[in-house]
Amino acid sequence: MKVLRRAALFVVVPLAVALVAGYAWYRTSETGQRWRYEDRLTSYCAGLIPLEESAVFTGYNTEVGLPLDRQRNSGDDAFHFCKVADMEVSVGQVPAEAGEALMRGDSILGELAPSSPDFLPMALGGGWYGYTDLQSTGIVLACTDRPGYVVVDVESDASHTNRQEARDVAELAAGIGRKAADHWSCTAEPGGPVPPLSESAGESFPKPQSATGTCQGLSIPYDDLQIHWIKESRASAATPVERCVLGETRARDEELYWLSAYYGPYAQARRAATYESSLRDEPAGVAPGRAWATASCPGAPKALFTITATEYANGADTRFLVDTLSAFAERSAKRHGCTDLRLPSGR
Repeated sequence: MKVLRRAALFVVVPLAVALVAGYAWYRTSETGQRWRYEDRLTSYCAGLIPLEESAVFTGYNTEVGLPLDRQRNSGDDAFHFCKVADMEVSVGQVPAEAGEALMRGDSILGELAPSSPDFLPMALGGGWYGYTDLQSTGIVLACTDRPGYVVVDVESDASHTNRQEARDVAELAAGIGRKAADHWSCTAEPGGPVPPLSESAGESFPKPQSATGTCQGLSIPYDDLQIHWIKESRASAATPVERCVLGETRARDEELYWLSAYYGPYAQARRAATYESSLRDEPAGVAPGRAWATASCPGAPKALFTITATEYANGADTRFLVDTLSAFAERSAKRHGCTDLRLPSGR
């Protein structure tokens, strides 16, 4: 009996030592850290966060790198909200015709909007339908097997507002998009690697007539006494958001007018963000300091085009709002293959 006990000790003690050593290796080694990170990603944010693209920001750290994981809503309206390092990630589905509850409640649509006060949205390239303004990054995957989308929104801060960091964020969003399409059985056409962002998000020119991008073709006369410069990004049919800014330099170098075009779920999101029934229900219109227009897009929600005067515009003329919006919307709609453009009247 004593012999058996001694034999058991010779087996158990080394095994215990091996287990302790293995656990210590798992907890402290670089390979063990990666394994722990991979294990965490299988359930974190519904398993939608890609390994290598997220590790660029987290360094395989599960505690600091993956600090928050939540699901909002349930059923078809559910979307996932989580953090990757210091960035906020929202990913979910949007029906092609979002219902009233989805449009006005706590939904993924509430996360879809460019947020940078300093940079304009520009296309990602690489075959992706998406944008970055160096602070917000959005990707849209249109499902070809049903009317709807998978959307990804990543919000960062000023620490990522350079071209290399913004590209890394876009690669993270793209990796999430690929996983999300599989997760929701959305047959879509994802893009490839995101190319280097070769232009700044928002190029300024001294005269509107110099524009070659999103501000091109605006009917602003050369002798206009208010508008002295424009800010634009390169025009592209591969972005769901386009913007153009008109400004002045003689007083306080302020922005005077914002022109915006929204497509797909971003048009739905813009309508969902307003409490004004006219913007949601009327195809075109004019109100004090703003005007809007719409266009029909194949297999997608109606596109929305807006012009908004800032507090520095000093009394926006209705004729100017309508003419400028019309020129902007006509070019944008044509670029995106949308027709039946409905423009406001200049009453």
